[in-house]
Amino acid sequence: MNHIKESLQRLGKIRAYVIGLLVIMFAAGSAVTPTSVSAAVQLGTQVMPLSYGGYYVLFPGKLAPYFKSGKLMVPIRAFSSAIGADLLYDALTNSVTVSLLDRSVGKIKAGQLEAEFNGETEDSLGIAPEIKDGILFVPASPILEGLKKFRWETQFNNVNKLTLGIGARKGEEWAKPEADRALAPYPVETTAHPYPLYPCTLTQTQSGKKYKLTLGVQNTSGFFIPKGNAELELVSVDSKGNSYYQTLKGPDSLTSKAGLLSFSVSIPAEAEYVIFRSRTLRAE
Repeated sequence: MNHIKESLQRLGKIRAYVIGLLVIMFAAGSAVTPTSVSAAVQLGTQVMPLSYGGYYVLFPGKLAPYFKSGKLMVPIRAFSSAIGADLLYDALTNSVTVSLLDRSVGKIKAGQLEAEFNGETEDSLGIAPEIKDGILFVPASPILEGLKKFRWETQFNNVNKLTLGIGARKGEEWAKPEADRALAPYPVETTAHPYPLYPCTLTQTQSGKKYKLTLGVQNTSGFFIPKGNAELELVSVDSKGNSYYQTLKGPDSLTSKAGLLSFSVSIPAEAEYVIFRSRTLRAE
């Protein structure tokens, strides 16, 4: 009996030791702060580029969207401009209204969960808008839903990269911004593969009186891209609606499958959003 009692006592001590060790390990693991996690995200990372009309819509640097509680947060002014909507600021209520044709989402305010839809009913945005670096970010989906003109879906490419595909709802009209219409469809006779490059990052820095955009992309075409065989088109749009069109050739060397590339351009004014598309060229 004494032998059994001593064995049970030893088991009890071992159990207590294991539990104590687990508590210490848990406490150490929980010491990871939100700051240390978010610091790993590079400025200008395009977590889910917008896609419509055969091209990407990107927001550079501190305007880059991010996820919060599973929702895509977008910079409201640049986002409104990119989808062709109007944005009105109300100084009395310190709120903004997004409108497109006969629909609107109003009384959007930082820290306020409720918004006014079509000037009539109030409803939740799901996540309260917030200000980051002086920029108001809002959840994208309730804005698109409230304007009643769009259909959208999360899309994955062949390497599981995310894109938010946007289009007009059936029976609805949607006039894209003038900058978007500057890009004509790719000519079939000179295009080998459309859209081989996926945008990963877009940073923006001031250089004298001009600005420098640096675009990081990944080859998601599933094949090698020969030197100089890709063509990139960028249309940068500033806060006044002015657009600047540029074409780039690349890459400088053979690019492997899933290979990463970087391109830089100089623009005359700070961009609010950038339209981007790419293709590989047919051999002559």
